[in-house]
Amino acid sequence: MGTLNRIGVVLVGLAIAGSAWAAPQVATLEDGRQVVLHDDFTWQYVVPVEQREHSVAAQPKVETKQGLNATAAPAVMAAVPVVTAAQGVSFTLGDHKNIQQLSRSGVDVLLRPATYNNGELVIPTSLTNQSTESVVLVALKVTIYNSQGRELASQQDKVWTSVKRMAETYFRPKTQQVGKPIVIKVPEAKEYFIKTEIVDVEHW
Repeated sequence: MGTLNRIGVVLVGLAIAGSAWAAPQVATLEDGRQVVLHDDFTWQYVVPVEQREHSVAAQPKVETKQGLNATAAPAVMAAVPVVTAAQGVSFTLGDHKNIQQLSRSGVDVLLRPATYNNGELVIPTSLTNQSTESVVLVALKVTIYNSQGRELASQQDKVWTSVKRMAETYFRPKTQQVGKPIVIKVPEAKEYFIKTEIVDVEHW
């Protein structure tokens, strides 16, 4: 019995067995291929996933009862979520390594080695403007934790500000500048954990 005759028998059998289908059914042929049986008595081969990795312009054709006219449905692409939470790192007083580098809107902010003076943690900053526009404001949100994970302090700091309409104060494109240091009052400790996020960048 030919493939088309076998499909016809399957269609008739399913039609006799029940009323109208609520959804397309899938049948497996003797040679292992699968076909989708629609409630309007048409059918089409099931297209393997690997055959759907072509561009829309080159979508494979599938055989139907009406001929080679139908186009296989494109594979669905899963969305990739974007993480926007502040990033955290540990650092030790007296260590000469930079703490962390952040980037947003073409501006890089580098947190340099920290010191502790008169009850305050002091973190110098430097900035690079990688964008094609001048920058007049860069603001950070900084949260400090102790080595056990307990939050000690949190604040926002403007590490760069310019005077609008005073071009000589602007943070020019493709340049580097020393930013305002982050000064935050916390108990003295040898090691801290810091979460930092650039919350605002204003171009001019």
